[in-house]
Amino acid sequence: MKHLKLIPIVLAFLVLSSGCLIKEPAKVDISIDKTAVKVGDVFHVVVKVNNTGKVAIIGVNLYINNPDFRILQRPSLDAPLKVGDVAELIWIVQAPSKPGRYMVKASVEVVDELQRTWGGFYKELVMNVVENESEIPAFGVLSTSVAAPEEVEGGNEFEVKITLKNTGNAPVTVREVSLNLLDGMEVIKEPDVPVNVLPKREYTLIYVIKAPYKPEEGYLTISVVYSENGNEKRELKNKFIKVIWRPWNYDDGTLRLAYGEEYYWIALPYLVDGFWKEKFNSTSRIDRELLRNESISLVKNATSEVEAAKAVYNMIKSRYSFGDITTTTNPTNILPQNKISYEEGTLLFTGILRSLNIPARVVTLYNGNDCTENVISEFYSAGKWYVVDFKKGFFGSREEYMATPYFPRIYQMVTNELYNLVAQAPEEEEGHEHVDVSPEYLANIEDSLKEVVLERLNPTLRPKLSVVLIDMNQNERIFTLFLFASAPQGELNLVFQKADPKNLAKNVDALYNFYKDKQWPENFREYWNILMEVYR
Repeated sequence: MKHLKLIPIVLAFLVLSSGCLIKEPAKVDISIDKTAVKVGDVFHVVVKVNNTGKVAIIGVNLYINNPDFRILQRPSLDAPLKVGDVAELIWIVQAPSKPGRYMVKASVEVVDELQRTWGGFYKELVMNVVENESEIPAFGVLSTSVAAPEEVEGGNEFEVKITLKNTGNAPVTVREVSLNLLDGMEVIKEPDVPVNVLPKREYTLIYVIKAPYKPEEGYLTISVVYSENGNEKRELKNKFIKVIWRPWNYDDGTLRLAYGEEYYWIALPYLVDGFWKEKFNSTSRIDRELLRNESISLVKNATSEVEAAKAVYNMIKSRYSFGDITTTTNPTNILPQNKISYEEGTLLFTGILRSLNIPARVVTLYNGNDCTENVISEFYSAGKWYVVDFKKGFFGSREEYMATPYFPRIYQMVTNELYNLVAQAPEEEEGHEHVDVSPEYLANIEDSLKEVVLERLNPTLRPKLSVVLIDMNQNERIFTLFLFASAPQGELNLVFQKADPKNLAKNVDALYNFYKDKQWPENFREYWNILMEVYR
């Protein structure tokens, strides 16, 4: 017994001497810019993160325990936060529609580059929601207003006018004026900021901003830090703006600048490679002018590639009946038919999008010989790829596609069997001409699945997911996330509400160990239904 008592001491000594103590990952400060707002108005939760750990931080998540407070816009780290660095992130939150005094708990999760999630950062906030603005007490004498257009065309320059007005009786010292822009926006010209704003005076600051060559929408946040009577204060203002991007209205020079390497998927003359040509005795060469003339009226009200693609998708779904027999790969010949195959629908969709100057490509499974299996289309918008699967009736982002019940089987074929996901890239329509895009699908699949599952869970249940996954290896985590992603949202929340996270992890692990070496079903929801039997 005497020796047993020494064991904890010895272990503690070994841990200390080896430097293996788990170091606190970050110091987190949570604050709000207002303590009183009008019903339905917005305020800001400001999170300052100081990386005091041993590895970089790649994600910061904020949760608010009261669903009446709605997060309108979430920030993200532009790059991993290195050890010793500090970042300030601003969430835009909408107050409830009912007045009252609310006690709100804001909690923060920090995710490091080892995929570890750290919690325990929280703050109790008191927010007074009032019926009339006159009930909000005044804090300072500097009044800030912002003027900017609600819509701008991609690539164009526009002005943001910030007016600083001193309504008090003493000078106000302006410390800093900064703009938190939407992704891709660039400040072209900025004004000189006055040091002092005298009583009853106002200054208008004009910033010239260039909109990105892509669709984007959200809030610009303007921060004014000032000092009044020796007290430093801060005022935050938001301005909603939408960037409209219609690539079918731009020339090749602008498109090359806008899309960079992805311009390749506009300029390719063919849709599928020589293997397809030989198999179906048909060329897939695109007649751009014909397809554009047939489709330009469909996209006249679209403001992005996604809206345009949706209009084309809906047209094909409504105009044609679908079967299983492919007779041609030429979109010009597909266009006048009444009945087409799912593959022909995919080829027509991809050809039309290219004619509208939208990067698009056909993606298939390739087993070393045949590259015509599981045909889908991808198109590019705002830095990400979207998937259209006519056979499954799917239209959405690649991340959403990977979270459908139909993707796990494809994942298994790519990771455990002799298959690759390839994008058809024919320049001459001779033999196999495609590029392997499997790494693009596999690179961040765990993070993508986790993000989708978290979005489907109620905010109060989201912390449980980390507990379920914490002791699993990567293969187990991916299987588990596939399982949760395949669940109907109501059932997913019901299970997380009823189940203890550790017991849920054990039940999922039992499923994984039984099915991991078997061929997974085309519809992964079969496995979820088995798990649901435990919790009905």
